[in-house]
Amino acid sequence: MPKQVLLLGGLLMDKYVVVGSYPGRGEDTLITREFRKVGGCPYNVARTLRNLGVEPVLYSALSDDEMGRELARTVEREGLDQSALYPLPGEAAGYCMIVLDGEGERTFFTFRGCEGHFDPRRVPETVKAEAAAVFVTGIYLLYPGWSEKAVDFLEEMAEAGKPILFDPGPLLGEMDPSLLRRVLEIATILTPNRGEREELEQRLGIPSLPEWGFARRLVCLAETRGGRGATLYTPGHREEIPAFPAQVVDTTGAGDSFAGGLLAGLLADEAPGRAARIAGACGALTTEVIGAHPSFGWEEVRERLGQGLSPSGGGGNRPGGR
Repeated sequence: MPKQVLLLGGLLMDKYVVVGSYPGRGEDTLITREFRKVGGCPYNVARTLRNLGVEPVLYSALSDDEMGRELARTVEREGLDQSALYPLPGEAAGYCMIVLDGEGERTFFTFRGCEGHFDPRRVPETVKAEAAAVFVTGIYLLYPGWSEKAVDFLEEMAEAGKPILFDPGPLLGEMDPSLLRRVLEIATILTPNRGEREELEQRLGIPSLPEWGFARRLVCLAETRGGRGATLYTPGHREEIPAFPAQVVDTTGAGDSFAGGLLAGLLADEAPGRAARIAGACGALTTEVIGAHPSFGWEEVRERLGQGLSPSGGGGNRPGGR
């Protein structure tokens, strides 16, 4: 039986507009293409986990509007576990407007919707018992009235011995510092980019996030640096993880794919260094298609691992975020 991972963070719709170059403030530019895809960090991570043989269980409230129905249809069509999805009639679906420029860089504008609703009774008891790990994204700390309930649930899962992977994301300045600290205290795996790590340390008064975490529950911290690879911290050890070659067309979701690849590697009993390289290969593969969740498998990951370090240092996983 494949190992199961519970993913918290909510389903969103990604609305893309593609431009040649991002305009300056107050300026204009032409849109060359527009489309939308199901997204949100947990969905992106779920697709990578599924690619690598891990069974994801997405937890999310869904609206009954057009976008909510499309989110539900997509999860069903992809054959993903729907046992922790539930409707909230009359509520709006969250979405993320993504401006993708000619260099593959993306800029986000996020609207919070009903995906932030949290009711622990909606998580099936079988999932709570059988989950090998829990993934949570920082966006789940952005919903007044609901985020604290989600953190309460995470603390219960950690107390039950479930590993927790926390990916902070780019909206740290909007999050309650007390909730951030509580999640960091129970996290087993962290995947911030460099800026997120520095912001966490500054906001919470932590001199060194890896050392602070290792004195608690932390097993490894992978600090991502986009096309420059990542730095992996484990107790008493620091290791540089190379960027892998990629023909970058869209960096959306590469950080999520990195997190999913890292978790899949660790659940396959790989050493942290090997798992982080698997993560980097997943991130690189994700940058080569438009959209946050391409289909690939272990064969493509092993092939990318065999290519080693990109001579130019380009490509590779995108730091953090979707």
